[in-house]
Amino acid sequence: MQIRIDSKTLKSALGIDDKAAQEKINQTKIVKIEEALIVPKHQKGGLTVEEPTNRRDGVLAIYLLDEGSVTITPLAFDLKAGKFRQSEPDAEPAASASTNLQADPGRGFELALQINSRAALEAFLKYHPDGLYADLARAKLETMPS
Repeated sequence: MQIRIDSKTLKSALGIDDKAAQEKINQTKIVKIEEALIVPKHQKGGLTVEEPTNRRDGVLAIYLLDEGSVTITPLAFDLKAGKFRQSEPDAEPAASASTNLQADPGRGFELALQINSRAALEAFLKYHPDGLYADLARAKLETMPS
């Protein structure tokens, strides 16, 4: 299945404006889906990638990466619905997200990925059970051995 990522998709999934969405698309050189690295086909206004897992349901963790393989943004693609899930911020973010990992789900998720263990992802989900990053954490857990 081909997955199209364009400005409209990013605006809806991430809650950003046209300019920011197009900038993310222009910066994207590699797309990581689960553990597969894919060079996207850049087309007018967006890019297209071939979904490598051939799964029919669940959530795919998709990462847009720049030329240095640094994550530009994570996305969650619902295979059954055939669309990206919207980013859902925590209900009550704390004032100092930069120093409080519980207040910044994106930072907490990135650290859990760096640790690369089931325990780290499960701990992340304890504090952030809902939203985009929770969906991505669950998708990552599905790919890890028990």
